[in-house]
Amino acid sequence: MNLNSVIIVSLILISVSAVVVAVYLVMALFQISKASKELELALRKVNAELDLVNKVSDKVVSVTGKISSPVISAASIVFYVFSLMKSKKRRREEQDVR
Repeated sequence: MNLNSVIIVSLILISVSAVVVAVYLVMALFQISKASKELELALRKVNAELDLVNKVSDKVVSVTGKISSPVISAASIVFYVFSLMKSKKRRREEQDVR
């Protein structure tokens, strides 16, 4: 084999590998395009759901704004007392187990 044959074979191999890489990249770009379209649809659905959540949260804010502050304070005190009693009971049970 002379030098010209080696160069021709090398150029053919380089050309074939360039075509293979190009095909692989095109296939990857198609997959990225497909994934981005699916992501766009999913984000549109999430956005629609968030609009509904936003409406509900606005209603909750308006209702809680109408509730007087002493009622909220009393409820938080009751919750704190019950959670304190529950934690003490849990500690006693843990000490009894030991």
